[in-house]
Amino acid sequence: MSATMDNNLSIAVFNTEEDQQDALREAVGKISLMDLRLETDRWEDLEAELSGGGLNAVLVNLDPDIEFGVNLVRRIVDTVPEMSVLGVSRRTDPQTIISAMRAGCAQFVCAPVDQHDFRNAVERIRAARMAMPHSSYRICVVGASGGVGATTLSCNLSMELAQVSKRICALVDLNLEYGDASFTFDCDPRFSIADLCGTGTPIDRTMVESAIHQLPCDVALLCRPTKATDARQVTPEGVEQALRVLSAMHQNVVVDLPRSFSFLSAAALEGADLIMVVAQLSIPSIRNASRVYDVLQEMGANEAKIEIVLNRCRAEHQRITPGDVEQHFRRPIFAMIPNDYRRVTAAADFGHPIVADAPNSPVRLAIHELAKTITQGSGTGEDVKPNAANRGLLQRWWGGGKKTTSPA
Repeated sequence: MSATMDNNLSIAVFNTEEDQQDALREAVGKISLMDLRLETDRWEDLEAELSGGGLNAVLVNLDPDIEFGVNLVRRIVDTVPEMSVLGVSRRTDPQTIISAMRAGCAQFVCAPVDQHDFRNAVERIRAARMAMPHSSYRICVVGASGGVGATTLSCNLSMELAQVSKRICALVDLNLEYGDASFTFDCDPRFSIADLCGTGTPIDRTMVESAIHQLPCDVALLCRPTKATDARQVTPEGVEQALRVLSAMHQNVVVDLPRSFSFLSAAALEGADLIMVVAQLSIPSIRNASRVYDVLQEMGANEAKIEIVLNRCRAEHQRITPGDVEQHFRRPIFAMIPNDYRRVTAAADFGHPIVADAPNSPVRLAIHELAKTITQGSGTGEDVKPNAANRGLLQRWWGGGKKTTSPA
């Protein structure tokens, strides 16, 4: 092996299975940004290497004795607390993985080693060791009523944010009983936010990394539980911890909120930088949006961070205008997503992001512009004062504009 270069990972391999020696050595050798410093099956050799300094990571074959392997991981972390440990095992049951993670494994890879999975694990370790602190931006999205397209917006916005920022965007599905984020991306995540909260231990980066489902479109999805009954395992404290860790890992975090307001939603809203209420240009939808707007403030959300997004604009039979909505809320509309029902519905049916099937769809282009607005930190306007001489349908229906309150 060549001498360690800048940004390379110096790694030691601990393996007691002779028949795995070649496979593990080959996996390490195929990654150019790794330098193999030691191969051993003796703790004394590894301890000496750890004490000598200069080692960045240790690959531990947890087989054939899982208990021995997990205890070895603990000894490594006790000796050098900042050491990154990558566990490898044929056993892929949740108990084994969680035990390894709790012991101190930063990453877990199944055996026989898949080179793509192994490379991704190494890249995550390398990125974590080299990461510079950065401020994170949390966007909470809530629909004024069912079927307004809030989840579709959350999912596609996450992907557009990743494209615009050139960084992975986290997406959290907090609609624990009926969330559709995983269906929107046609994926079947192995773990969920319930698995994080169900461990009974403080949530850390290692646990979050094992629970998120990394999508090819650079979206890190933390999905809702498969069984609706498992939603009871999710606690406000767990939500707060998971979002705090995700914020340390990602520049942008999108949270798809349920329409039922609870302590779980309050935990997500507490650290939100932007809260988007999604509605359509119909009186029932705007009525609900107004109700959501008020409830959000009652839950402690800062009114200055709440924005209205109109979805499916320009559809036929709409009797009110965006101007009517602006007059009612006494603030400009944050974003307007045009109507393209056929292509959006087709994308949802096939489990594809809109950009995959219709990259030039006006809906996709509008969401892309919204992502640019968010990443540039612009797009929030001052309150709009209604024109008394031009009372829209909303004002005629309710008998006046919405009364604004001071920011919470």
